[in-house]
Amino acid sequence: MDFDEILHHVGDNGRFHIWLIVFLNILSMVNSPHDVMENFTAAIPAHHCSINLDNSRSENGTAMNLTTEALIKISIPMGPNQKPEQCRRFKHTQWQFLVSNISISNNTELETEPCLDGWTYDHSVFTSTIVTEWDLVCDFQSFKYYAQATSLAGHLLAGPLCGIVADRFGRKPLMMFCCLAYGVLGTCCAFAPNFSFYCVLRFLLSASSSTIIITSLTLVIEETPVQWYATTIVLNGLCASIGLGGLGALAYVISDWHLLQLIFALTYFIFFMFFCWMPESVRWLMITGKTDQAWKELQRIASINGKKDFAQSLSIEDLKSKLKEDVNSTGKHFRINDIIINPMIRKIVVCNAILIFAEFFSIFGLLLDVQMLGKNIFLTQILLGMIDIPSKSLTYFTLKNASRRPLIAFLLLATGSCITINIFLPEEMHILRLIIFILGKGSFAAFCSVSTAYSNELMPVALRTTINGVYITVARLAVVLSALTLVTRKYFVHLPMILYGVVPIVMTINIYFLPETVNRPFIDIIKDMEKRKRSTSKNISKKEVQDFLETTEC
Repeated sequence: MDFDEILHHVGDNGRFHIWLIVFLNILSMVNSPHDVMENFTAAIPAHHCSINLDNSRSENGTAMNLTTEALIKISIPMGPNQKPEQCRRFKHTQWQFLVSNISISNNTELETEPCLDGWTYDHSVFTSTIVTEWDLVCDFQSFKYYAQATSLAGHLLAGPLCGIVADRFGRKPLMMFCCLAYGVLGTCCAFAPNFSFYCVLRFLLSASSSTIIITSLTLVIEETPVQWYATTIVLNGLCASIGLGGLGALAYVISDWHLLQLIFALTYFIFFMFFCWMPESVRWLMITGKTDQAWKELQRIASINGKKDFAQSLSIEDLKSKLKEDVNSTGKHFRINDIIINPMIRKIVVCNAILIFAEFFSIFGLLLDVQMLGKNIFLTQILLGMIDIPSKSLTYFTLKNASRRPLIAFLLLATGSCITINIFLPEEMHILRLIIFILGKGSFAAFCSVSTAYSNELMPVALRTTINGVYITVARLAVVLSALTLVTRKYFVHLPMILYGVVPIVMTINIYFLPETVNRPFIDIIKDMEKRKRSTSKNISKKEVQDFLETTEC
């Protein structure tokens, strides 16, 4: 399909494509903090048991004259770090500790009890979190991780499911539904009446977030001319990093979890209105045989770009004449089982999924050293976002000029090597360990951008979001397994870090089984994949190569 020729006539550098890319970047900036927002909304502030004084002395008004420090001294035992215990209190008020010459360093023999009257929290950093809202501390602290587990379950469910729906029914209706759903669910989440309802809403929000990540980028790439492809991928990654860094600054200003959640939710109503105006992916419409609707969308794009003459002269017959003869007959019959039964697609999906798994598995090992950036949670979040910007900026030039396979192999080796080197560096070498951390995190950030471009170049349009959904699911599973790997510390303390470093290095071998895609046209149907495979064969003729480039030009 000569899709680029069609885009050129409707204005491939016009207002429509500029607005489209700008909108994608804003959406990426807002959506990227979803998973890390709970670092702030579910933060655990300093806390201790609520104080309940004995009536015998409190009635005399003694307690009325005591400072907060004195009340804690007579009610809360001190822990090993000489700070008040968070989960225990004295069963009886220890009034004798008010006498200055009595030592309180050894109070282990005094009778204590759990926090029967709730907890008192330090609100100097966070005025409100879900932890303070529902007392998710001490014996109830594990409930906080239930919320994180339900969020992960939402991602795992939405990954493959949203791809199937988008490839079957279109990109636009799914994006409209998910943006509206996120806005409504996020608003309800900000005012959740109880923790169980909050967990259900987080599950649905994560499902919507994954769908938006997968479908929005696919939709924009399919509407974008080839010359803007690298720019679109890099800007999307940069804005995601800016969004992560911006979350730290925003959370510092807004310390109430209700308001922080609400601000992000309300922006999705704006995205919903934009998608109501936005055309469906013309490339997907033509691949699936919806030529009449594709013609109407192209006329809209031409009008927005100021190409009214072309919009009026463009007819359905002209559009059909620019399509390959077999598109309408073949495109209709793409099914999810094509991924399984077709050996060429199956090999590409499996090998690329292994590469993605290896990189995301290793990133957990890098994040274990994140404390080197400082103990201030807001500053750390900002730095984690800003570290990615230089490496993602460099990928703009590599995507335009470098071959995909050696570049991905290099980034995998770099990430694994940085983790492996850190095993042998003593903790006292803070500066060197910080440099290694930045290099490893930069390699991971660059891999995300390059892998996004490569994954979209490997697959045909009609199966693209389905397979991208599979990759998202694989990435989430990799993070889960990476966290579970920490259990192996009980056998050998350095075993998790060794695995984090070795896995991406070993899995690099899978790049050998994947085709090169640099300077190759996008593929629209499975037949294009077969032609690409023949064009890379050593025995193919120059004429066959030229035929492949002509018939798949887009």
